[in-house]
Amino acid sequence: MVSPVKEVSSAARNAQDTAESTIAELRESVTALAKEVADIAERRTRAARQTAVDTAEAGASELRRSIRRQPVVAMAVAAAAGATLALLVVPRSGSRSAPASRWDSWTPNITRADLHDIADNISRSVSRAAHSGTASITPTFERLVEALSRVDTGSSMSSLVDKASGWFQKAQDKAKEKKG
Repeated sequence: MVSPVKEVSSAARNAQDTAESTIAELRESVTALAKEVADIAERRTRAARQTAVDTAEAGASELRRSIRRQPVVAMAVAAAAGATLALLVVPRSGSRSAPASRWDSWTPNITRADLHDIADNISRSVSRAAHSGTASITPTFERLVEALSRVDTGSSMSSLVDKASGWFQKAQDKAKEKKG
């Protein structure tokens, strides 16, 4: 005769074995799915990286072709980018909160306003030279050089020259003090 306790324990053991085998199968399928997802992600990453490299190379070659076709425009864009960078880098006047160092007392203090005035004077001179007539390139270039030589030496240029001469004078005085 079979006791009911023995039947329950064997049924529980069979259910436990079935559950363990089901969990093992699920773990294996989850591991396989995770591996497939990792492989797909790796392939997509490699493809995206290669696409980015190809796009960058195509853009660089197109940029080189554009520079070769229109060097004047390329120079103008480079000059504008340089001027913008200079305006961003040069500190604004009166924005210093730290005490001035010894080096700052020797160097001229060129402000953004000075650079804006210089850029404005040059652009006006170039504009006047460019719109003064439609002739061959040599007379136009000569007019441009003449216009640049006649740049309004107003406050911006004179203040820049004054600052540079003041700096040079200070340097000479310091050199004389150290020598004598």
